Formats: sequence, C-alpha cells, structure tokens
Amino acid sequence: MSDFNPQVVRIEKVTKHPNADKLDVAIVLNDYPVIVKRNEYKEGDIASYLCIDAIVPDTEQFYFLCPKSYEKYEDNGEIKQRQIGPKYPIGSVPEKYRVLKAKKILDVYSQGMLVAAPIGMNVGDSVVDVFGLKKYEEEEEDNLLIVKAKGANAAPPPKEFSIPHYDIDGARKYINCLLPDEDIVLSEKLHGCNFSACSDGEKLHVKSRNFYKKMDPDDMWWNVALRMSLESKLQAYPYLAFFGELVGNVKGFRYDAEIKDNELLTQVHFFDIYNTKISRYLDYDDYRSICKSLDLKVVPELYRGKWIDKETMYSYAEGQSTLNPKHIKEGWVLSTVVERFEPRLNSRMKIKLIGEGYNLQK
Repeated sequence: MSDFNPQVVRIEKVTKHPNADKLDVAIVLNDYPVIVKRNEYKEGDIASYLCIDAIVPDTEQFYFLCPKSYEKYEDNGEIKQRQIGPKYPIGSVPEKYRVLKAKKILDVYSQGMLVAAPIGMNVGDSVVDVFGLKKYEEEEEDNLLIVKAKGANAAPPPKEFSIPHYDIDGARKYINCLLPDEDIVLSEKLHGCNFSACSDGEKLHVKSRNFYKKMDPDDMWWNVALRMSLESKLQAYPYLAFFGELVGNVKGFRYDAEIKDNELLTQVHFFDIYNTKISRYLDYDDYRSICKSLDLKVVPELYRGKWIDKETMYSYAEGQSTLNPKHIKEGWVLSTVVERFEPRLNSRMKIKLIGEGYNLQK
C-alpha cells in the first residue's frame, strides 16, 4: 500500500480557487486537492486521478508537460526572450519531464492531476494500465560510497520465519479510520532506505526492502548492522524483526550520519518491531521500550495524544527535521498506541502523511 493510487474517483468537493478567477480546487479520495479549470468538474463527477510520482507516457495527451524552448531577440536595443515551442518532439520527451509532481499554484497546494475517466470504468478501478503509467522510484538499493549492482549480495530467505514487506498507506485517504479519542503518536518519517534485522537466536538475518542480504561488511545494510552489534543485541529477542530507516545515503539527507576516514557511517533509526511467530506488530510502547533496553536509535517522536484537527496535525509534517535542521521533514507516520486491525485498510491502523514542503521540493 502507498500513495501511488491512480484510479477512477468521484469528485467529493469543488471550491473556487481563492486567488484565481479561472481555477477551482477539486477534492478526491477524501483529502487529495487537485487544481483544475473553473467549472471543469462539479461535485459528484467521475474522473481519473493521476497521483504524483506517476510517470505518464510520451504521447500527445501529456505533451503539455514537455519543457519549452526559448530564444533571445533584440527589441529596440533591449535583449528579450520568447518561447518558440516544445523542447522535444512527441516520442522523445525524457522521462524526468513526465513525472507528475506536486505544485503550488497561486499559493494553493495541488497534488496530482484529473483527466477524463475511461468509458465503462467504475470508481476505484485502476487506470495504471489504461494510461500506461509507471511509478517513479528513487533508487534504494544503492550503496553511496560502496557501489553494488541492484539486487547484488542477495541471500535466500530464512526457513524458520519471514520478515514481511513493509509499506503503509496515505493519511489523506484514511485519516477518517481513526476511532474517537484514540491515543496516537506521530513520528517523523525519515528519508532513507528500509532496513530490517531478525535473529533466530544464533544467526542474524538482515534485509533491505526487497532482499535478504548475505553477510558482507561492504554491504551497506550489513555494514551498519555490524557497527551497531545487532547480531549480539538481537539474540535477546529471537524472532522479533526490527524495522528501521537506514539514513545518510539518499539524496543529501545526511541526518546524523558522518563520514569518517572516507567511509560513510550510515545510521539506522528503528520505527517498528514485528513478532514473526505470531504475525503481529508490537504495541508502540513495547517497541520503544525494547529499543531503549538495547540502546538502539528510534525515529523522533513529534506528538503523542489525541487527534486534534487536520490543520494542526498536518502541520507536524512540515518544517525542518528534528534530527538535522539542514533537512526538510519528509512527513510523519501515525501509529496507534495500541495495535489494532482496521477493516477499511485491511491491515493495521498505521498511516503516513508526506509533507507538502517535501513534495514540492522533489
């Protein structure tokens, strides 16, 4: 599950853009704002929602995304610039210009694009294949200073247990799933690589998002596991899978990682623990207590208490990182203090909000 959800949607609300006479703001999927032309849609209409990070095909329909070319000319002794048309012909527009991004249009945030819904499709139907969309993925299996091919150093999965694939859905769509007066925690979402480790009581198993890793000091995931002495520490909690964010190696988000003797000392901040024997995540306070007992870093806590209101709680996703003020926050992750299943998610009640500021600078 994730915020990548191109699908047929029903327009839930339409309001006039406060700063533009020819624009409206349409709301879809509970709380995703999309700026559209005035009177293009009304409440109850059906449309296709193409979310940010969708890569659209190189076709005439999306050719308006192609950057423009300009030329300089002289006008009464003054050098001016004018647009002379698209920079690339259809069929030759580089992929980087076809990635949908969040924008602020006249001070109003917009996240995604609305286009006509294909005939015969219903609300909730995926439009990924219909429009030929792909998802933009940042390279996560990269070793910054120690280069290895994607998927290199992969190990077979252990036979005794399985570490689940970790992903959570977006708060904008599912925030209404919170129970009245439910105790929650907002933790800072860090920008890095997924990391997990689990001991079987004797041997440590280390995993990136997609691959179990062979023990290799030059592998980025094993390098940090060895420096943190996880093999000995996690023996005290066999078959508990510790999930964390490996930071320091992604797009300049150094956080608290350091370079020493020309080596990048990446760090892991843990955010969850999963009991592989009973297939259940630990309650929030239990995960924090175990990490504290093992002297393991955890993700920063931004807020604990009851949900206040959308504007207040969304604001916790903005501003500078609590780990390093040089970095912008990626957003927050909402956890319930007590683990529970949420039927509308068909999963545990855990959701994330990517900050507007982070989306706008991508």
